[in-house]
Amino acid sequence: MGDIKRVLVADDSDTVTTVLATALELEGYEVDKVDNGLAAYEMGITGNYDLIILDHLMPGLLGLEILERWGKEGHNHTTIVLSGVDDDRIAVDSLEAGAVDFVRKPFRMPELLARIRSRLPD
Repeated sequence: MGDIKRVLVADDSDTVTTVLATALELEGYEVDKVDNGLAAYEMGITGNYDLIILDHLMPGLLGLEILERWGKEGHNHTTIVLSGVDDDRIAVDSLEAGAVDFVRKPFRMPELLARIRSRLPD
């Protein structure tokens, strides 16, 4: 097995970040959590993450705004966007801005973990 993979979970819901972080840690990943868009943006620049799980609707900056800023600044991250907003435009815009996947809330944990594993091969 390779090095331990680092994942950033950015969501303003403490329940979502806690459940996701716990599940990811049980899978063997190292996890950091943030609860607002500005912190997610900054951690994406300063942290060395193998994957970022980014909620679309957060205080400070929206997930789409973060993706667009990272893209303009040359920060290419493997990012999965989560959203409780049922809007196909957000999904399309997120993918076009550089996200590798888009998952609607409420998500099923086994499916989300499979999507994460597929993006983080050993």
